[in-house]
Amino acid sequence: MTESSSHPYNKIVNDITSIGLDWHSETILENSVFNSKKINKSILDLNAPIDEKASSAIVISAGPSLYKNNILERIKSSGFKGSIIAIDGSYVRCLKAGLIPDYLLTLDPHPTRIVRWFGDPNLDKNTKNDDYFLRQDLDIAFRDDTKLENKKNIQLVDKYGKNQKLIICSTAPKNVVERVNNVGFDTYWWAPLVDNPNDEKSLTREIVKKTNLPAMNTGGTVGTASWVFAHTALKIKHIAVVGMDLGYYKSDTSYEQTQTFYELKKQIGDNDLKQYFPETSYPGKDEVFFTDPTYGWYKNNFLSLIKASNSQVYNCSGGGTLSGSGINCIEIEQFCKLKKT
Repeated sequence: MTESSSHPYNKIVNDITSIGLDWHSETILENSVFNSKKINKSILDLNAPIDEKASSAIVISAGPSLYKNNILERIKSSGFKGSIIAIDGSYVRCLKAGLIPDYLLTLDPHPTRIVRWFGDPNLDKNTKNDDYFLRQDLDIAFRDDTKLENKKNIQLVDKYGKNQKLIICSTAPKNVVERVNNVGFDTYWWAPLVDNPNDEKSLTREIVKKTNLPAMNTGGTVGTASWVFAHTALKIKHIAVVGMDLGYYKSDTSYEQTQTFYELKKQIGDNDLKQYFPETSYPGKDEVFFTDPTYGWYKNNFLSLIKASNSQVYNCSGGGTLSGSGINCIEIEQFCKLKKT
């Protein structure tokens, strides 16, 4: 991939911050104002983890490598004693694998899609005329029998969600807030750092003012936000990420199956698609992966946060595009056996 800032791919990557704010600014402020009436605890009220829970953590994202490389089963077999932090999209998968997360984190403000990860009582209505999951859902069983699997997910979340520590963003959509409150999650709120709070017209500043919540950098994605949470709120030094692909397996994914394909097409029109999906390989693997401008932006953000915090992150995904300075790519068993001081 060329390093030229004028390359079409890099130009879109550089524009994504403003594009994202243009798409979501009204929604995230509206949701934050609505949710402000429901907030009774923030992440500042969390008790610090102790003993082995304080020494290391695994952030479980939901990229395809999580399933292809049997990561959940391998974590369970390892007897890992540190903290487990699941994102919303990996939560039910963790429960099915017998891994009960210590923390669950949700970020996305989408009004109809995110509630699916908690078991959606109104799934038919929320998926009508929306092929988002149909195009790229990794849960084949869910694709094959959506109603049955959603019913199972509702039952699982109802069973395990009560008193589960949920790290919930002020931007969460109303149906997610209603669902998690009905289940009985133990909710700890935070605000997203979406721009420079020192600016007089900062959206972050407005959200903090409306909610009285601490702001946390998200890097644009729930997986990165989970790492920031582990690093800054829990003060955990040794952190691994799994399922953090920030890209796609070339062997079984078409461009049309990528998460933001329609949004990208709207931006680029009839231009050649291939130049917007640069290919790479994961260290030590022969498999080819590709990314897109959105995931490229997420990766840049994550690497910048790692550098700014002078940290090292263990990527145990076994696939994807996340590598670079500050990233140590090792197998999950190696991380679980590391002597942590």
